[in-house]
Amino acid sequence: MKRLLNLFTTHPNSIGETYVQHFFSATRISGRLGIACLSQITHAVFPFIHPPMSSDVKSLIKFLKEADPKSRSQTTTNYEELNDYFGSD
Repeated sequence: MKRLLNLFTTHPNSIGETYVQHFFSATRISGRLGIACLSQITHAVFPFIHPPMSSDVKSLIKFLKEADPKSRSQTTTNYEELNDYFGSD
């Protein structure tokens, strides 16, 4: 049983979160990215419809930086490089 519990707690504990905190954080990020994905698909099909505020790449990068707990500093993501690669509308 302890081995099963470790599957659910090892990663959240490694970044300084409980399972519940990690669940809500990941759910919040997934929801935001899902909405952004749908709005970008809509924009791709109908280029005259601009994605709503906060669903462009620059806003998403800012959101992800703010959602990143300080304890996750071991993650090495170059956000400026992502912005250069994907660009923004």
